[in-house]
Amino acid sequence: MNDLRLTSKQEVIKAGLNVLYNIGADQICKPCIASGGSCCIDCRFLQPGVGCQQRNTSCTAWLCGFLKYIFFESGLLLQWELFWDQVPGQDYREDYTPDHFDVITWLDSPNIRFLSKAFAQDLTELLQNRDLFWLLELKEQLDRYVDLWLDYTDPEIKRAIEKKMNALTNEFRHFHSVKEQWKRGLI
Repeated sequence: MNDLRLTSKQEVIKAGLNVLYNIGADQICKPCIASGGSCCIDCRFLQPGVGCQQRNTSCTAWLCGFLKYIFFESGLLLQWELFWDQVPGQDYREDYTPDHFDVITWLDSPNIRFLSKAFAQDLTELLQNRDLFWLLELKEQLDRYVDLWLDYTDPEIKRAIEKKMNALTNEFRHFHSVKEQWKRGLI
């Protein structure tokens, strides 16, 4: 049986931000923001040129399609989802999380920034010949496919979804090369 651990709202935000840093979220966000595809656009807490002025549990827990795909490919997505499912009070860009609460699981924070760096490199290169619509559509499709993969238990359906994700990212050569090297233990 798992033991409960008393934690705080600020501690879970800090833990989440640490994982996001170690996974390389900032590297993924750069080409999106530069192309006008920021997920935080129109948020009242976003100060242009400065960033978020009120970090909360909801926004820390939320993953765009690109980050969700990186978490999926690295095998960290289920742990991330389980952790944030136990944090109360999350709402769209709002936070009603109490100052203190209990959790059962905690986050591991492996440093795999190299995966996001390779993905961002591919994204930056591909954006030279694509428009904002392509970026937004790809982000949405990856988000949808990862969610579908999570919803299904049938291995054949999961494989079909994985094939679709691979087709969507087949031009991400740096990412797939680095991912394969990492999975073989070469990185």
